Amino acid sequence: MSEVRQRWRIVFARGEEARYLSHLDAIKGWERAFRRGDIPIATTEGFSPRSKLVFAAPLQLGMLAERELADLFLAERLTSPDLRARLSAGMPNGYRVVGMHDVWSGAPALATQLVAADYRMTLLNVEHDALRAAAERLMAAERLPRLRRKESRSITYDLRPLLLELRVGAPDADTGAGAGLWMRLRHSQNDGSGRPDEVVAALADELGMRTVPTPGASDDEGLGTVSAEAPTQSAAGRDVAAPSAPSGLALEVLRPVRERLWLDEELTPKPAGPVTRNPRDDG
Repeated sequence: MSEVRQRWRIVFARGEEARYLSHLDAIKGWERAFRRGDIPIATTEGFSPRSKLVFAAPLQLGMLAERELADLFLAERLTSPDLRARLSAGMPNGYRVVGMHDVWSGAPALATQLVAADYRMTLLNVEHDALRAAAERLMAAERLPRLRRKESRSITYDLRPLLLELRVGAPDADTGAGAGLWMRLRHSQNDGSGRPDEVVAALADELGMRTVPTPGASDDEGLGTVSAEAPTQSAAGRDVAAPSAPSGLALEVLRPVRERLWLDEELTPKPAGPVTRNPRDDG
């Protein structure tokens, strides 16, 4: 294992060319970029040393991104212009560096600092007012029981505490169709993380609709998959059977984007400092 001399926090975007790239393939693409740019990246211990690149959170297949986070550990110190130039020489297709800054190498792990993530998308086959009413019912609910499929088992959980904000807006600018949806979901290693496809599935239940799986995505990682095989409940508390076969209109997701990831220090209110009085204010 090589000694860590520097730790850079990379802010990057993922575009159309990489939206269906798996997390493992993305890591391999970044490692190739390090070799092409002759970047002195630190490595792990063991028989198969790996580059010390740590992503804050994997992206679901089919998801675009605007401000993702990753920590890059270097065995030699580099300046910001030098590192940016070396990265640009071999960045994987579909990825773009948005920003970077030097952080203390002994700081807590990036993933443990995550508290929330923002998403936006357009939903097709639904009227704006109907979607807004369904979103308001979700936000007003005390509980939103759901089933999450994970490999061969299903896990019951409450979606409501994972849903921090939910707003309905204008449709996609390119098509002018559907209705826009924006959400902020909790993202925590200890308290659970929300997924946008599960919010869409809950909205579909409220609207009496089904969802459409994303092409090329599995149940565990794709956006827009139905997340329950047994009955779930709507925000009003009524049982809603998850459809197993296409019937009627489907709530379809267009251009899902993860806008940004939030760290605890960015969302937690800072305590107010002491108030300093100006003697002139006393007359």
